[in-house]
Amino acid sequence: MVYTSIYRPAIFQDVTSVKKKEALLSLTLAVLMILPVFAFAPTTAVAQTPKIIKIGMFDEPDSLNPVMAAEISSWEFINWIFDPLVRWDDNWGIQPCLAESWEWAPNGTQLVMHIDHDAKWHDGTPFTAHDANWTLFTWTWLGFWVGQTPRIDHRNIRVLDDYTIVLNFVDSGYENIWKWDPYAPFSVRQRLEYNGTPVSVNKEQFLTGMTYVPILAKHLWNPLTWDDPIYGTNSTYFKDWWMQDCIWWGMLSPDWPTPMAGTGPFKFVEHKIGQYLSLEKNANYHIRAPKIDEMLLIFYDSVEFMTGALKTGEIDLCETSPQLSDVAFGPEVTINENSELAWQSLLVNQWFKYLNGSSPFSSERHHALLDPAVKKAMQQAIDKDTIAEVAYLGHARGADSVIHSELKWHNDALIKFPSGVNEAKATLEAAGWTLVDGVYEKDIGGVVESLAFDLKYPVGFPPTQTAVQLIKSYLDAAGFDITLQPRELTTFNEDLTSEEWNYDLAIGIWSQIPDPNSMNQYLTAGALNYSFVNPNGMNLTRVNQIYKQQQMVGDAERALLIDELQQVVYDDSSVIVLVEYNDIELYRNDRYNFTHTDWMSGVLSIWNTNAWLDVDVPTQPTTTTTTGTTTDTGEGPPPLPMEIILAVSAGAVILVIVIVYVVRRK
Repeated sequence: MVYTSIYRPAIFQDVTSVKKKEALLSLTLAVLMILPVFAFAPTTAVAQTPKIIKIGMFDEPDSLNPVMAAEISSWEFINWIFDPLVRWDDNWGIQPCLAESWEWAPNGTQLVMHIDHDAKWHDGTPFTAHDANWTLFTWTWLGFWVGQTPRIDHRNIRVLDDYTIVLNFVDSGYENIWKWDPYAPFSVRQRLEYNGTPVSVNKEQFLTGMTYVPILAKHLWNPLTWDDPIYGTNSTYFKDWWMQDCIWWGMLSPDWPTPMAGTGPFKFVEHKIGQYLSLEKNANYHIRAPKIDEMLLIFYDSVEFMTGALKTGEIDLCETSPQLSDVAFGPEVTINENSELAWQSLLVNQWFKYLNGSSPFSSERHHALLDPAVKKAMQQAIDKDTIAEVAYLGHARGADSVIHSELKWHNDALIKFPSGVNEAKATLEAAGWTLVDGVYEKDIGGVVESLAFDLKYPVGFPPTQTAVQLIKSYLDAAGFDITLQPRELTTFNEDLTSEEWNYDLAIGIWSQIPDPNSMNQYLTAGALNYSFVNPNGMNLTRVNQIYKQQQMVGDAERALLIDELQQVVYDDSSVIVLVEYNDIELYRNDRYNFTHTDWMSGVLSIWNTNAWLDVDVPTQPTTTTTTGTTTDTGEGPPPLPMEIILAVSAGAVILVIVIVYVVRRK
């Protein structure tokens, strides 16, 4: 084809000349591009690309401050950044973390913990028993999530050396605090009496509680809470007499500069609200370094968009809903399904300010919500198994207890009400309710109240949309008049957490609360509920009593108390557990291999640390060639012998000379 140019008319000679030059340039560049491949063939493995795993998240953290965080979406991140002294193991027992070992006194009134010598803060400062002392003292004295630490004697925590801490247990280790009201106007925290009587604590109860207490860096937190000119007790604003012992008041400000250096497997990098949160691995993690370099958590407004992003490869892992789990995914997507440590419930508002009309949200009284017969009738009317089958497409099971059925603390002998719409009607009529135009009515304190209630629920999660329709149909059939009120997630959370609990009925979801001590605490009311997470204002004297008793008895007696707790809450029926649902996760197996995937609540569980330490890039599949079997490890080709590199390079130079000579002859 090169020679055809000589037969072309003269008018094309200039064009032909240009093409020859272009051909010469192209060939020369091609050879020059090939030369570096051989001339600089590596003699060692090429540098690895950072392993960045992208995780889709539906919920965004409400706070990354371990003291202020309430949402489970926050604790998923916090537990990657901040370590506790001990963690859960795979069988719901306790394993070491910052404490590598411990011994109990024979009478159970004292615990000696030995700190891991290899642990360091993310800023490089060594971790010591002094950090544990500061955290437990402050946590106990000030009431930070004090449900886990009420028996620690904050006046008698001893640090024997940098790596040994001694905890002593008493009847009431902190000056009792009446209530922390996180909503303005901030209420005075009343301190009651300190009771230093030594007590024997239940070992399991105490150690499981310690899994929820992230240890904080004394050298970073202490100056900020005490001495900071803006947020500490030295600031002008916090000089009022009633705040002088409340060193944490500055944390109520959203601008409070939370020290994010922890001892956990990942380091905090950046959080852009509404967009993403990034973490990088802690190469010096005292247990073992994570195998991935970075985590990028991307926030989505809907499960549908998030699942689509996983399918197209924009993210590597996410949770999804049952309705989306049967999408036609390719073999590169693994569907990981486990029983989630969670349940969905119907919350019946019990908050007195809402019920008696004193709430700014309430124009009428709702005393019917307090009637035991009304709550029992709701429990009876709702077909939980059908909700599990229809709303969750079988990826759930009907449930009745606030302790998950797959945990060892579940009450398998729970006594349940007869169920069904007719049974619910019989309960109401026996309590004096009369059916009028399809809705039951009753005179309560001179006011005729009807069973007409609003049911609020968050939009965005498909099973909930179906579940509320079913709940409405069951309750309407039983003589209720239910109006569904969908709410955007942020608004819904505000309605459920405002001081007045702005709802009649609401859908609640509880997750990642495995042990009965924590579940018991969340169900307490009044002076015992320091965590401000009582779900609906439930106030049962016996629940409060069990909360304290189960902390200071033997294992057998504690088991009976926890069984009783479950029965009391079921009988009250203001927290109506509906279903225990499965966790359905999707991940790209062509990019990452996950181990420990059978942990309850899946890979994204806040307790499943091992999954994140061991996740790795998968080995590429083995391929057969004409010369045998080779495996692509992703590290590039093996280096060529130097004599081959030199021979090929010399040949390439000769080729360039020949090409130039031939073209010029043309």
